[in-house]
Amino acid sequence: ALRASPWKRAKMARRARCVVPLLLLLAAAGSAFVGWQAPSRSCNTALAAEKAKKKKQKMSLAEALDRQKKEAEMDKSKKEEAKLEAEETFWEGPPSSTEMFAPFLSCFVVIGIIPFIAAVNRQFRVKYKITNQRVSVTGGLDGKDITEFSYQEIYEMKYGMRFFGYCADMRINLRDGAKVELFGLLNFEENYNFMLSRVDKDARKRSDPPPSVA
Repeated sequence: ALRASPWKRAKMARRARCVVPLLLLLAAAGSAFVGWQAPSRSCNTALAAEKAKKKKQKMSLAEALDRQKKEAEMDKSKKEEAKLEAEETFWEGPPSSTEMFAPFLSCFVVIGIIPFIAAVNRQFRVKYKITNQRVSVTGGLDGKDITEFSYQEIYEMKYGMRFFGYCADMRINLRDGAKVELFGLLNFEENYNFMLSRVDKDARKRSDPPPSVA
């Protein structure tokens, strides 16, 4: 057999040096391709569930903001209607005369005369007025001190029945921290239901339920 010339042998060696790295590169790429796997179905399901959860949270937040906006608009419209509505008196009168009963019995003791005089003064000087826009209490020694507030200022209302439901003592807490007390309020259930219907929803939840419900 004929031997290849030195020039041909050098040329073949150069080709071999070029082919070997190419073969190694192809082999590495093939092994990487064999090791690669498509994402499993469970992984896809978890991703889909996470996306659905995030979408639901976004929708819930949007619904809450929309609901809050609608409630604010309703409260604003109610306030505007209350301003435009003509004021009408629902009930007006003095405290119940039954609050003089106990002080009268205590008059047989010298110290009991003072509470009796105070009760008599409230009977003639104090007057409660409930309208569709506000509540006012007139009192003082001369009967000229007036305390009045709108239903939007009421934070909560509490009461205690007296004389088997004939009247009630009522305490109204205002949003600014002030407290207004109505002793011996007559026609209490009707007056309380009317006032409860005029306050906002949150104040209604914080207040005592009507006597018929309680």
